Amino acid sequence: MKRSYVTAIGVGICWFGLTAGCVAQSTARTYLNGNFSEVKTEDEARYYRETMHGLHEGTQVRVHYIDGTLKMEGNYRDANLQVPNGMFTYYYRNGQIESQGEYFEGRKCGVWKRWNWDGSAKADRLYPDRKSAAQTVSEPAQFPGGYDAMLTFIANNTPYPDEAIAKKITGVVKISFRIDEGGLVRDVEVVERNASILADAAMECMWNMPLWTPARKNGRDVSSTFILPLIFSIKDGRGQVRVGP
Repeated sequence: MKRSYVTAIGVGICWFGLTAGCVAQSTARTYLNGNFSEVKTEDEARYYRETMHGLHEGTQVRVHYIDGTLKMEGNYRDANLQVPNGMFTYYYRNGQIESQGEYFEGRKCGVWKRWNWDGSAKADRLYPDRKSAAQTVSEPAQFPGGYDAMLTFIANNTPYPDEAIAKKITGVVKISFRIDEGGLVRDVEVVERNASILADAAMECMWNMPLWTPARKNGRDVSSTFILPLIFSIKDGRGQVRVGP
C-alpha cells in the first residue's frame, strides 16, 4: 500500500485525479504546529496545509509534513474547514496509508479501512452508510446558539488537567455522544485517545453540556449521535482545547 508521489505547488496544478483540461488554480499554504494550530512561519511549523477552492464543491485540502511528505488529503464542504465531506486518506510518516474512508456532512460513514505502519491490515471500522446518514434526520440536533456557541463552550468548559500541563501532555481525544429526544446528552464515550488524563477532561465537558434542540425526523423529535475530536494543546504554559477537523 505504500505510495509514491511528487509534491508541487502553484498555478496550474490539478489535484485529486483531475484530468487534463481542468481549470488552473493557485493553492493557499498555511503553516501548522504539532497540534494543527496555525502558526506564522515555517520555522514554527511541523506541517503545512494547502487548500484549493473552486474546482469542486467545497474546499480541497492536503496536509503535508514540513518536508513535503503527504499526511492527509480530503475535501471540506465549507471554506472554514469545519465540515469534512467526501473521501479522506490519512498517511503515516513513511508514506504508508494509515486509514481511508468517507465523510458525509461532517460524519464518518460506511467502511473505513485501516493499516499498520508496515502496511499490514488492521480491523475495519464500520459507520452508518451514506444513505442511512442522509435519511436519519431532516433537522439535525443543535447546540443552543449554534455551532460557534458550541466551540466557545468547549473551549471555556473543558478542564485542562494541571498534571497534563506540568508534563506537557497534548493530543486529540475523539468523543462520541448522543442527543436524546429531549435534547439531553447521553452515552458519552471515548472512541480514540492518546492520554487517559485528557480523555477524562473531554468526558467531563460533554456531560456538562446544556440542553440541545433535538434532531427531528418526519416532524418528530429523535435521538442522534455525534463524534467530536477535541484537540488539547499548550501555549505559553496554558492549556487550550478546541474542536478539530
